Amino acid sequence: MKRDLILKYAKTSGKGIEVAPYFNPILTKREGHDLLIMDVFDTETLRDRVRDDPLIDSARAAEIEEVDLVGDASRLGEVIAKAGLQGSIDYIVSSHNFEHLPNPILFLRGAGEALAPGGVLSMAVPDCRASFDHFRMPTRLSDWLAAYHEDRRQPSPETVMDSAANQSAYIRDGKATPGCNLAYDDPAGFEPDRNLAQAYADYVASREAPGDYRDTHCNVFFPESLELMLRDLRYLGLIELDVIEVSQTRGLEFFVHLRKPETLQDIPDETFYAQRKALLTAMSRGLGTAGFGLGPVAGLRRAITGRLNNWRIRLKHRRKARKTH
Repeated sequence: MKRDLILKYAKTSGKGIEVAPYFNPILTKREGHDLLIMDVFDTETLRDRVRDDPLIDSARAAEIEEVDLVGDASRLGEVIAKAGLQGSIDYIVSSHNFEHLPNPILFLRGAGEALAPGGVLSMAVPDCRASFDHFRMPTRLSDWLAAYHEDRRQPSPETVMDSAANQSAYIRDGKATPGCNLAYDDPAGFEPDRNLAQAYADYVASREAPGDYRDTHCNVFFPESLELMLRDLRYLGLIELDVIEVSQTRGLEFFVHLRKPETLQDIPDETFYAQRKALLTAMSRGLGTAGFGLGPVAGLRRAITGRLNNWRIRLKHRRKARKTH
């Protein structure tokens, strides 16, 4: 299902790039796709990381596709230029990578340089309201502009602290999980971490002596907040990608589809500002727990959907058990 949703507009018979799929690619070369894999690490480094991670089955190292383009995803344009691939890519796929980028505008500009006219960038992105970013404030356009004009290459100390100080876990049946299902879970299940003092100490240390790259969620979105920024960037001429669709959240993620137009068209002010007002209004209504259904009808829906979800999980485990015997 996720594969169908993320590839909804992609011309997969053409030439594609998948950004940082690790051991869980959306598409594979083994299936015959004309596909380039991009990652900040080469193939063997990625496989070693899987083997060294006690939380990942080491057998999954074999599922890592050969990396063709090594480089920082924020600097996709530079990597593509070096490989001589400008304007030759039909689709780019990125699943749960965009939120990690310290310089999203640069990535989006690079995607525009890589794509052929009519080419599509498709992304799966976590909804902050349903993930461990639940208590963080959504990223603003000014945050992206600062990162772009400062040519930021890693998360700022402030971004790292914000993530650490406001991280949470969703408590389900007494156990901590990284997120919840927006459709039926109760947002009261989120429990914030108790690490403010340590987050601040780490922040002070990093200001005094910047260290190695620290991976974190640099960007925090829900559908309307991200669509607003993408449309603002297009209007300002900072990216040359049109919004095809930003889906509503399914579970804890949503899907973003952007297209490089055959011919770039100016957006009339009347059209742009009408869309912008609608998105700003939807964004203000969608902040925090407002995205969750909390009325009696929503409660009934949560109960029914939760039971169906539990039934699907049990059925999946039974099928898996049968295969192993």
